[in-house]
Amino acid sequence: MPYHQSHHIRETEHLTYGRAAPSRAQSEATEPATDPLTGLPTLKEFYRLGQPLVEACLSQGVPCAVAIVDIDHFRRLNETRCEETVSQVLRAIAAKIEAACQGSRHLHARLDDEEFGMFLIGLDGAAAMDFCEKLRLGIASKRFVAGDSDFSVTVSIGLAKVCGPEIFDNYLNAAEQFLFMAKSHGRNQVFSEFTVVLQAAS
Repeated sequence: MPYHQSHHIRETEHLTYGRAAPSRAQSEATEPATDPLTGLPTLKEFYRLGQPLVEACLSQGVPCAVAIVDIDHFRRLNETRCEETVSQVLRAIAAKIEAACQGSRHLHARLDDEEFGMFLIGLDGAAAMDFCEKLRLGIASKRFVAGDSDFSVTVSIGLAKVCGPEIFDNYLNAAEQFLFMAKSHGRNQVFSEFTVVLQAAS
């Protein structure tokens, strides 16, 4: 299923029973360009800016990749922590992503409640994997304080190399498939085609 379509389905699942679910066109029309909580571009902007960046990279022979960063056990976090603490976690992860991308041409955005996207420019497969791994470790090392306790969160990351001209949704869909694999293999890890190759060889 295309990423944009699966995102719309996840959005409608959050609606109160009995309310009419908005159409995909309605959701796109009302979505702002900037996420009010994190200040990052939204999914709508990620699509708008991402496609021409892909085309430019391919025409110039610049390596690039798409990654989806997903907070592990986000539902449990929502159920056990107050809204302000959850917001603090989301803002902190957004800041980590923004800091990692600073000084580069990378595009980053908040895609969904617990998902962030990155379009990595100028990184080949190995370098993109290293970039995502450093980001994952940086997020895991962050401690959050809630009352008398502190805690940390982890993320799973799906990474897909851009190999040829496709619609932008296809790259996100490929990254999402690798994200599902990261989740199914225990979470708190980066998964890409290189991971699959290494696992097959071992």
